[in-house]
Amino acid sequence: MTDALDMGAIVTAYGAGEAAVRAFLAGSDLLLIPADPDSALNAMAAAVESGRIARARLDQSVRRLLDIKQRLGLFGRRTVPLDSIMLVVGGKRWQDAANDLAVRALTLVRDAGGRLHALRARRSRIALIAYADELSGGAGQYLTDLLHRGGDTVEYFRLWPMSGPLSYDSARAVIARSPATVFVANVRPLSGRGTIALPDSLAQLITATDAARPTVLVSLGSPYLLNQTPAVKSYLIAWSGVRASERAVALALLGRVPITGHLPTRIPPDYGVGWGVKVTDTRP
Repeated sequence: MTDALDMGAIVTAYGAGEAAVRAFLAGSDLLLIPADPDSALNAMAAAVESGRIARARLDQSVRRLLDIKQRLGLFGRRTVPLDSIMLVVGGKRWQDAANDLAVRALTLVRDAGGRLHALRARRSRIALIAYADELSGGAGQYLTDLLHRGGDTVEYFRLWPMSGPLSYDSARAVIARSPATVFVANVRPLSGRGTIALPDSLAQLITATDAARPTVLVSLGSPYLLNQTPAVKSYLIAWSGVRASERAVALALLGRVPITGHLPTRIPPDYGVGWGVKVTDTRP
């Protein structure tokens, strides 16, 4: 199954029709949200007629989708049983699985000077500076609550994409009141935003804070924040802003879980696929 095929880089590079054909040839059975459905359908039909896509391969994809629908009972009931959602979604079995995955996904890219190790070793007073887009209003709050429960004293401050100089002055005041700082950034791709990056003002604040006092940078989204903060000494990736990921970060900062994840992608120039600093010691 593809992601949305109407994303700008795909359409610009290949066009709506060719993008669908290439995605199918790459192994996708289900082509989602082409930029122009008619162009995608016509391009797929033309690729089959010309032999570029084998009819046998097309049949295999169709059969796989029909088999899945049959297994799920969608030929008997084509609509979602809304009355059953709460018995499945959010159930303990699946929440436990999500929590486990989030912990095992934690990836420590760098901890020069043992700054994260120091936070894990003893309870601390922390300035927690959270950053996320307008759609993630509660970013960092669950993490803050869990750190409080674990014995840390945490002063929370939130920054937004529209935050101006006065907000950054307030963040600096919060940072100055604590001996250690944790920056938690949920930078994620948003349709139409055009960039996937920290604001320059935030990158500068992180760099300056890291140079002056113990600092840990945590990513709840893009792994590439080091591109803008290359000097930061401690960098932990949790990959997502969901509740399970914030919980995993809290347990990591409290020293209650190991950190064993590995990068599935490169972070140029220094860190390749498979890199990860392992931390196996834990506290009760």
